[in-house]
Amino acid sequence: MKKTILATTILFAGAVGLLAQGVVNFDNGYWNYDNSIELGGTEDYKIYASAGVPVDNATWQAQLWEVGGNVTQPTRLGTPALFDLGIPGYWTGKEVGPLSVAATVATKLQVEILDGSGASLAKGPVFDYTMKASVPPGALDTLMVNFRGFIVPEPSTVALGVLGLGALLLFRRRK
Repeated sequence: MKKTILATTILFAGAVGLLAQGVVNFDNGYWNYDNSIELGGTEDYKIYASAGVPVDNATWQAQLWEVGGNVTQPTRLGTPALFDLGIPGYWTGKEVGPLSVAATVATKLQVEILDGSGASLAKGPVFDYTMKASVPPGALDTLMVNFRGFIVPEPSTVALGVLGLGALLLFRRRK
């Protein structure tokens, strides 16, 4: 009997310790239960290609980083999430963590967009995140409500810009 009580106490303490760490629902969809409207009002959580069109690329991925809290250097959270081709501009993620801070303590997060080979295409702005600690836990406690969508420059656009700058420098030398 004493062993059972001891084992139960240890398991309970471990579960409480695990829940004390913050987690994030790494999903920019914010869809309600019937998938018809976005939560959060008029905010835009989509990722756009440079042409202003929501990303609809099966090879692109989104990666979440913790850049604040108790970390001294950016820390990768979870694995990259794939973009949802059924809803352009959104990726389908999952709950990731643990964060370096407790559930109700603020930290800073950043989203990075990767191409199919894992190379970085762009990093979004750093945003504040605090996991809510409702009792009982609510389904919306871990949403990235301060995240805002951003534009990812196409590699071809960057290459054209570099070519144009090179041409300007060549013409300037000739004069």
